[in-house]
Amino acid sequence: MMNYSKLTFSLLVIFALTLFSSCNEDNTRPAVVDFGTAPSSSLITMGTVHVITENTVRYHTIDFGTAPYSVTIVETEDNIVLVDLGLANYATELKAYVDAINKAGAVIITHNHGDHYGGAASFSDLDFYAESLVAGQLNNTADFTSLYSKAVIGVSSSQTIGSLLFAFDKVSNAETGENGYVYNEEHKIVFPGDLLYNKTHIYLREYTPKAGADEIDNWLAGLAVLKTNFSDYEHMFFGHNGSRSDIAVAVDENVAYLKAAQGLIKGTQNTSSGSAATTNQDVVDELQILYPNHKDGGLFLSLPNAFFAGDPGADWF
Repeated sequence: MMNYSKLTFSLLVIFALTLFSSCNEDNTRPAVVDFGTAPSSSLITMGTVHVITENTVRYHTIDFGTAPYSVTIVETEDNIVLVDLGLANYATELKAYVDAINKAGAVIITHNHGDHYGGAASFSDLDFYAESLVAGQLNNTADFTSLYSKAVIGVSSSQTIGSLLFAFDKVSNAETGENGYVYNEEHKIVFPGDLLYNKTHIYLREYTPKAGADEIDNWLAGLAVLKTNFSDYEHMFFGHNGSRSDIAVAVDENVAYLKAAQGLIKGTQNTSSGSAATTNQDVVDELQILYPNHKDGGLFLSLPNAFFAGDPGADWF
């Protein structure tokens, strides 16, 4: 006579083993990492810290200053990757925060602007990565090489950094000559560098509408690609002012800002007073009227005397 209790038990064991095997093979039940307590936000006195913890990854976004200058640390079980480094005067606090995490690390730099690599000297022991053309620029920029003596590793497609696969791409001749951006498909995260700003006045200093190709047209075309490719992603971590999950909305906001700036500079859009802008100050003033709640940003570097006494400002008119 069949022993049904033993049969039932055997079937349950087989079912459990099959389920366990299936879950591990297709990753339908990912492991959950115990990251512990994040470093104290009191380590950052010149900015604010925002932490997002998910199953196997934790994101620390630090917004320094009023601009603000954002650095994102992507933390996995055994590694960290810093995306951009902010200005040099924030490096001591950033280093203290990174040291408190106490994991092996690497750095990604999105583009060749000092507010994204200024803290490099504090992380000279780490490997640096950038999109290939951006890496070439960094490796040939004296300001950067004075901070970081090793060669930045150029990536033309994708690279495993720490334990994550990052894909690298760029938009040329937009906010600057080469604007790199980085993304990770597994966790659906994207780092657009300065191709997108989060409710912050945009850096337009390198816009030269009188000289050849229109950089804002190139920029808008690049944003259309980002909107198509990343609207369904979970997080966008900006070069300025934190992160957002409503990525398509963020892209549309930047498109509207850029079109307004382009129209004011090229004379196809009047100011609120009904007159055409004729100076850089007119453009800056009008963009402040149109976007009164935007944070400080690179827009003001378009004005005369922004970088040095006698600096003519952006070449718009």
